Amino acid sequence: MAGDNERIKRTLDLLGIGLYPIIEEEMKAVYKDDWIDRAKESFRNSTLTSQPEGDAIRWDAHSTLLILWDHWNSVFRNRLSPLERSFVGELREYRNRWAHQSKISTDDTLRILDTASRLLQATGATQEARQLQRERDQLLHQIMQYQEQIVVDSDDHRRQRMRDAVVFLICGIAIDLGIFFSYGTGGLAILFAVFVAAVFAFLAYQRWVTPDRPAYGAHECTNCGKIIYGENCPYCNEDPQPTQGV
Repeated sequence: MAGDNERIKRTLDLLGIGLYPIIEEEMKAVYKDDWIDRAKESFRNSTLTSQPEGDAIRWDAHSTLLILWDHWNSVFRNRLSPLERSFVGELREYRNRWAHQSKISTDDTLRILDTASRLLQATGATQEARQLQRERDQLLHQIMQYQEQIVVDSDDHRRQRMRDAVVFLICGIAIDLGIFFSYGTGGLAILFAVFVAAVFAFLAYQRWVTPDRPAYGAHECTNCGKIIYGENCPYCNEDPQPTQGV
């Protein structure tokens, strides 16, 4: 799906930003003033790094994920669970695929967004996690729209709409014939028959041109967790309007 590569790039950027604070905090707690040198040791055996010379570290997704993985037992295991360690390993694999320009499917992109948001949430980077959750929900919505459009454009769906439209027309004609046989061809009978014909013609037209859309029952919003009854959550407003004073 178009835009997947941009989504992955944004995800990696947010991982680098969101994971740095926990790395700095936990590495300093264990290694004190030597934490930068100990962090740089992780890059010696890595063939997928482009770190600058000297003391500086490029705090991108590759660096942060590598340090988390390499110093897990000595630093991070007391702060994060084995589940989060599996998230780190999974994201490292996807990051390496992306760096080598390997094809990443839309399903994989959805998984990357979800895994990255869970890892960031666990490390306390809630702002970055919420951004990725919104990205995930937007992508999921696009996937649902795409799948829905496939159904709407299918030959079976078109035939079903045509059959329903024909049924409406036949019903209208049958009722008009009943009106004429029962009440003759007087003025009121003709007026009533025209009204019935117009109603059923409108119903047939609407059925033909308007495809079926999914009905949304009560379900939990994937972002805020509240129960909603439509496609869009009224509680999740990215740009809330300021409350007017009374």
